[in-house]
Amino acid sequence: MTIKHIKASQMLNTAVDGFSVLVEHENNALDNLAASLRERVLVAKKARSLGELLRDQIDLLPDTQARLRNDHGVRSELLKGLTRDLRSSIRLE
Repeated sequence: MTIKHIKASQMLNTAVDGFSVLVEHENNALDNLAASLRERVLVAKKARSLGELLRDQIDLLPDTQARLRNDHGVRSELLKGLTRDLRSSIRLE
């Protein structure tokens, strides 16, 4: 194997590793979303009136917003790290 092939292989490994971490994060985010949806449905089933349903669902909004903001922040940092790692591996050539 030539050095060029080794470098290309290292770049590919870096990309695959980075995308694997992103996929794992997205999978966890979807699991959290499903859990949140289950919680909303349980809360909705307990509501005795339309007003109570709306109030309860509105009460859950801050948690939803915080979770989405956190997921976005983590996703952004993972993408920055992947980009940094790929650029670093390109410079090593």
